[in-house]
Amino acid sequence: MLELNYEMKLIQGDCLEEIKNIPDESVNLIITSPPYNIDIDYNSYKDYLEWDKYIKWCKKWLEECYRVLKSDGRICINHYINFQDKYKKISRFPLMDIRNVQEEIGFHVHKLIIWEDKTRKKFTAWGSWLSASAPYINTPYEGILISYKEEWKRLNKGISTISKENFMEGVSGIWNLGTTRGKKGTKAVFPISLPKRCIELLTYKDDLILDPFMGSGTTGIVCKNLNRNFIGIELDDKYFEIAKKRIHDT
Repeated sequence: MLELNYEMKLIQGDCLEEIKNIPDESVNLIITSPPYNIDIDYNSYKDYLEWDKYIKWCKKWLEECYRVLKSDGRICINHYINFQDKYKKISRFPLMDIRNVQEEIGFHVHKLIIWEDKTRKKFTAWGSWLSASAPYINTPYEGILISYKEEWKRLNKGISTISKENFMEGVSGIWNLGTTRGKKGTKAVFPISLPKRCIELLTYKDDLILDPFMGSGTTGIVCKNLNRNFIGIELDDKYFEIAKKRIHDT
């Protein structure tokens, strides 16, 4: 049984197995960005499955997320809104598929935050230039799907740490964020401002945050800075060591 009298708990292993050790209804907020299934080299994980297998895999960890969330717990999932499957040559809509899976499980889908990398250079692949033949339509955005378990309104009040300005930006629905370049040996690092906004907007001080795909530990760093408790799970040993060092050094 996992004791809940800690501040930071980092676990190396498969989240489908390790999350089973987290007690029912113990987590206030889950923030995560799962593997995108776009064939990135993550060392210990093959980031490309047949799409139906990928969605079935997502359902497995989402079911565990549902179990560990409190009745008024929330979940934020960062993923692509739309991308081109480079092997099948068709458009995928990950957050739409994840939304459908969440509703099957019992989650209540609340909102979709659209965020754009404000440091991204202007996209210049136009397809059939100045022609209706086959123009390439770019989707330069990612999304954060926000859902909750049973109650959207928190049942008990706590201490909020968000400023007026950050609150107004957080509820705007469109976030312009600067990205964080991957640390040595890491890829696909989301900006530290992303979990910070989610955590300040959706939790109180001393709440418990879970990231089942911790990666290089960005969510854990924010939790430590904002006085939130944190559980992070990471499969890859190299990423785990990077996360442990980053969080320790914060």
